[in-house]
Amino acid sequence: MSIENQMRVSVVGMGPVGSTLAAHLIEAGAFVVPCDILHDKIDKIKEDGIRLEYTIQKHVKVEEACYSIEELKKYDLDLIVISVKTPNLGKVLELASDLASEKLYVMSAQNGIDNEVEVAKFFGEEKTLRMVINYAGNMIDLNTVHVSFFNPPNYVASLMPRGEEIAKKFAEMLNSVGLTTEIPDDIQDYVWEKAILNAALSAICAITHRTMKEVMDFPQTVELVEAIIDESVHVAEKEGIDLGENFRHFCIQYLKNAGHHKPSMLVDIENGLLTEIDSLNGKIVDYGRKHNIPTPINFCVTALIHLLEHYME
Repeated sequence: MSIENQMRVSVVGMGPVGSTLAAHLIEAGAFVVPCDILHDKIDKIKEDGIRLEYTIQKHVKVEEACYSIEELKKYDLDLIVISVKTPNLGKVLELASDLASEKLYVMSAQNGIDNEVEVAKFFGEEKTLRMVINYAGNMIDLNTVHVSFFNPPNYVASLMPRGEEIAKKFAEMLNSVGLTTEIPDDIQDYVWEKAILNAALSAICAITHRTMKEVMDFPQTVELVEAIIDESVHVAEKEGIDLGENFRHFCIQYLKNAGHHKPSMLVDIENGLLTEIDSLNGKIVDYGRKHNIPTPINFCVTALIHLLEHYME
């Protein structure tokens, strides 16, 4: 990629999602500025780059990195990719709004429903993009991700026609380095698909402090997972979401293949951090209320996670 055509991107939030994405964008030839408020993490990235291990193996050097969104003003960016946890989305958007320009687009690459709606409130629908991530991992040190699995493809789309060109360029870069990414006709189908997959298992793992495999190897919790899926699908169908045939079977097989992975919600509870429950099961409860559909199981796990959050030290 020539310097003139080089996409200038910042990835805000260098957890497993952001680090994996940044590494691939760098390899694809983009000018990438990782950004995270954890100084030790950014210092390590500056020193040793980003490392990916296990199902994806890479080591890329990083030319620029910063500790705050304010520092991004000097980079004349084309795109900001937000990969922080959803409880922090509002604060990031508030800070990033000072960077708004004619050329800048903003993408949500987070778990959950309606994150792109929040982005559009600050940057407008014409400048907003959404990505659905289908890989997962855990940080094993400050700059190294254990990539547990990648179930391709990822999906990316703009909310309005104006953003289609940058979405296409972004997808082409990731495809050029093996992180398969498609532009679907309606990304909301995949937003809900991924949200239901996360909602089905993440809260159960966090409440019980068990890995995905441990939950999926226990018959009674598998029944609970199936019940969350069924409840969520009913809500999604009323919202006009097309999940295709045999979606429950697809979900169960997907979740059984995840292995001994700790979903981020469990990691957050272990680390005393707020979780993404409100953008997952909580959103399904909200949409259930919109359509007068009872969602007692989603409500139950949402309440239990909120209880854990309430008593965190």
